[in-house]
Amino acid sequence: MRALVVDDDVVSRMALADLMRSFIELKVVEAVDGQDAWEKLEMGPAPMICCCDVQMPRLSGIDLLKRARSSPRFKDIPFVLVTAASDMDTVRKAVTLGISHYIVKPFHAREARGSLQKILNAAWERIAEPPPATLNRLNIAPDQLMTYLYSLRGQCAVFARDLRRSQNLQDVQDVVGRLKGLHTGCLTLGLHYAADLVMQLRDERSDIERVEQALIEIELAISSQEERVRARHSLASGAAIKRSAVQA
Repeated sequence: MRALVVDDDVVSRMALADLMRSFIELKVVEAVDGQDAWEKLEMGPAPMICCCDVQMPRLSGIDLLKRARSSPRFKDIPFVLVTAASDMDTVRKAVTLGISHYIVKPFHAREARGSLQKILNAAWERIAEPPPATLNRLNIAPDQLMTYLYSLRGQCAVFARDLRRSQNLQDVQDVVGRLKGLHTGCLTLGLHYAADLVMQLRDERSDIERVEQALIEIELAISSQEERVRARHSLASGAAIKRSAVQA
C-alpha cells in the first residue's frame, strides 16, 4: 500500500518518509510540493495515507487537502498535516476540511508513529475485511485462507510477467477475463481496496504502465493481508502453503 509524503524541504521530507517506511506494509511515494503531489495522485492508485507539509510553493498543503476532499477518488484518504508550532491557526482551519491528525515539527518519531498507527489501523478496516470475518464468511481454516491469498498473488504475478513481455494491452491474452478473475478473487477474500483498483482498470482506458502500477498495489494489499493473518494464527510454513496452492 502507498503512503504519499509531501514536503518541499528535503531533510524534513526524508525524515517523514523514513518514519512512514517503518510501517512494513507501506510503500512511500515522495512529492516535492502540493502540485507535484496532486499530479502523483492523478497518475496512480489512491494512497493509504497522505502526510503533507502546510507551507509549500505552487500548491499549499491546505489547497491540496481541499482538492482531495472535492474528488470522489481521494475524498476518504486520511490526511496528516505536518506543521510548525507557529502555524496552529492553519491547523484549526484544516480541521474543518477533515484532516485525520497533525504532526508538529520537529516531531518525535515514537510519538508520531503511535498516532499514525491508529490512523492506519482505521484505514485498513476500510481497505480489507478483518481476517476472522473472512474465515467465518468462507468457513475455512487460516492456512486455507493463506493458500487462497497466495494463489491470488500468483495471478497478479503471472499477469505482470505477461505485461512485461508485451508492447501494449492488445498483445496480452484475455485482459478483460483476467481483470474479471482478479476482481472476483479480491471480492471473495474481502480485499475491498484491491477490488476497487481492478474495477477502475476495467472501467477506464488504461495502458500497460497503469495496469502494472495497479498490480503492484494489489500484490501489496494481498501481502499485507497475509501478514494480518499470520499475526493472529499459527500457520504452516511458506513452503507448505506454496505446495498446497500449486496442488489446488
